[in-house]
Amino acid sequence: MIKKIFAVIAAISLFCPAVFAGAAAGTTVFNFLKLPATASQAALAGMASYDSASAPLNPSMAAFQDKPMASASYAAHFQGTSFNSANFTLPLKKFALNAAYGGLNYGDIENVLEDADGGYVKNGTFTADDAYAALSCGLKITEYISAGAGIKYVWQTIDGSKIEGIAFCAAATYVSDYGWYISSGMENAGPDVESYPLPSSAFVSFIDTYEPKDVIPGEFSFGGEVRAFFDNTYWLKASGEYNFKNIVFVRAGYALPLADSNGALGSWYETNFSFGIGFSYEFFKIDYAWLPFGDLGSTNMFSLQITF
Repeated sequence: MIKKIFAVIAAISLFCPAVFAGAAAGTTVFNFLKLPATASQAALAGMASYDSASAPLNPSMAAFQDKPMASASYAAHFQGTSFNSANFTLPLKKFALNAAYGGLNYGDIENVLEDADGGYVKNGTFTADDAYAALSCGLKITEYISAGAGIKYVWQTIDGSKIEGIAFCAAATYVSDYGWYISSGMENAGPDVESYPLPSSAFVSFIDTYEPKDVIPGEFSFGGEVRAFFDNTYWLKASGEYNFKNIVFVRAGYALPLADSNGALGSWYETNFSFGIGFSYEFFKIDYAWLPFGDLGSTNMFSLQITF
């Protein structure tokens, strides 16, 4: 038991968000890497520690997948912007491999040129997109402890011009005998791209599962997370999920920004709620998430997951 407690403390110390507290504020590149990978993750305030489908963000979760699993997600954002992702997890005894893709497309953008009178005229359209291809591995070290690491190749294309970079992630998870577990890690760490830093962050999350057998059928899970970014932005997240016999899932979450060095939060405090539902039958699962963005409207995200 002492060894287990020590392992948890060591993991928290290694990946503690305090590591990031002293980082200088500034503009980051590839901010689409902050987007949730699946609809279930989006509905749970963006927490990446609930299931193995979040392995591109928390690779230690892949170790808990006991069957091959493939998922695909699509989110329709505002002004024609859309995000799509796909990932595949292959368990191999004590470890699992995960391959993933994520892309943000900005749709058609008007191209304008300055005319002789100082005005602007339309000159067709161009496209822009951000994307990543990722590979990660999760290892079950003991019955209670898993760890994982991954790498992403990230690129951005705007009207034919391209920039690219490399991002790394690592995480560890401890599972107790009492239905709760703790996960900690870092995401999107790597060298600067075009003199701009990546949207790197560290997190510690805690999730507990409760089954009120004599009151309500099904299972409840509650989670909380503290996340810190390199640009001195901190988030406190809370989420919950109701699971009825692994058939129906109801999810909700809220992400509260604790600090923003740019002072630009404004009314966004009221727009960080998320909600979602899911349905599962044998090897097939579909999830939906709704996320409000104030005056910008709402985002609807869908995910399809198949277990082989």
